[in-house]
Amino acid sequence: MKITVAQSDLSHALRAVARAVGNGRSHAILAGVLLQATDGKLHVTAYDLDLGISTTIAAAVDTAGATVVPHRLLADITGRLDGSEALSLAVDGARVTLTASSGSYSLSVASADDFPALPVVNAAAGAPVDLSGALAAVMPAVATDASKLLLTGIHLRSAGGALHIEAADGHRLATRTIAADLPDLDVVVPARTLQQVRQPATITVESRQVAIALVDGTSIISSTLEGAYPNVQALIPDAFKHSLTVNRLALLHALERVAVIADSHNSVVKLEVSNGSLKVGAEAEANSGSELIACDGKLPTIAANVHYLIDGIKGISGDTLDIKANAATTPVVITSATDADSLYLVMPVQIRS
Repeated sequence: MKITVAQSDLSHALRAVARAVGNGRSHAILAGVLLQATDGKLHVTAYDLDLGISTTIAAAVDTAGATVVPHRLLADITGRLDGSEALSLAVDGARVTLTASSGSYSLSVASADDFPALPVVNAAAGAPVDLSGALAAVMPAVATDASKLLLTGIHLRSAGGALHIEAADGHRLATRTIAADLPDLDVVVPARTLQQVRQPATITVESRQVAIALVDGTSIISSTLEGAYPNVQALIPDAFKHSLTVNRLALLHALERVAVIADSHNSVVKLEVSNGSLKVGAEAEANSGSELIACDGKLPTIAANVHYLIDGIKGISGDTLDIKANAATTPVVITSATDADSLYLVMPVQIRS
């Protein structure tokens, strides 16, 4: 294999597949990236046996071929070269030589025949959908504790021309509903698979595999999580005794400022309503801070993790929020006053008087 590529293209491709590079502990070859050169293109693939990502860049191909190069070394070297460089990669036996105007590097390679093949999914069975905004909104609510199994994924449920998206970690719940002409599906996709989806995509689910084709040519394939996602909708109360309307940005900015005080203790803020104002406050030993925001309605006095509130409010669109609750210790539900398809629920915390 002998090719010439733009530094910027190769560096971008190596970053795009990085999430799927294995650690090499069980299979050393999984710490590498598969490079396949043919027909004026270079296909770059990483696969850790759970998640596979591939992308394609333009290349001047003198000699077609394929090889596996250590990802970390190639990415680190390429990333430090000038963005306007044309890079030459030439494979000779068990080595690849990367040549730039400033010098050359020789790296060991492995046989492309030993790199595991990605699962095959019939992409023609998929349908286009723009998940980017909805995923960004629910991603903060995904559990990061691996012991929570299904909650480390995002629940995608499609029916009747709508796609319902859910994430929960035991402390909060985020849901979004978007229009999507997808076949009926009910699947839990690992959050790490979806973290890279920031543009319109085509999604296909087949035989416990999900394939995602992004508009920029990047392809992602992953195993789904096995099992039935918990009925998190049951956490949402059917009715509320208290409701408050407040400006979204005013509340968000107040929370971000008061978080400076809250984070020096336990990251908890208190929300109190009095005389048409919402007081956002925090206390930490000898320090305290509070802000007042105009509001309409009432709420019980609520204490909650400030970052849970900030994450939820950032993901909701519109200028005005509706905040609802039944009591100080029951779920707090935040929705957009203009977007009924967005919902964020956070569990309050109990604090001493």
